[in-house]
Amino acid sequence: MSFIVTVVFPNDANAQYDIEYYTKHHMPLILKDWAKYGVTGWNVREFAPGPDGSAPLYAFGSDVFWKSAERLEEAFKGPEAGAIMADVPKFSNKPPVFLFGSVVGSG
Repeated sequence: MSFIVTVVFPNDANAQYDIEYYTKHHMPLILKDWAKYGVTGWNVREFAPGPDGSAPLYAFGSDVFWKSAERLEEAFKGPEAGAIMADVPKFSNKPPVFLFGSVVGSG
């Protein structure tokens, strides 16, 4: 099964985000630099209020799809990791929250 990294950004009052930059530049950079490590694709989601109108906990996030957890580890140890992480301040004044997991089912 594949491995997914979900990254979310807090919906804090003082958060400043450029989701257009994230979608058009940062995520393609990840695919370009890390495809050789097993990245197979990505998506970006902007979160909406809940059915009761409550604000979402996170403003937006993404999923990056990997062939395996081992390949992800290789990528984060590779020379491209520094440039990818250094790109974060270009679209966010908040640190990202990372969630790592294996796919255990799908429909």
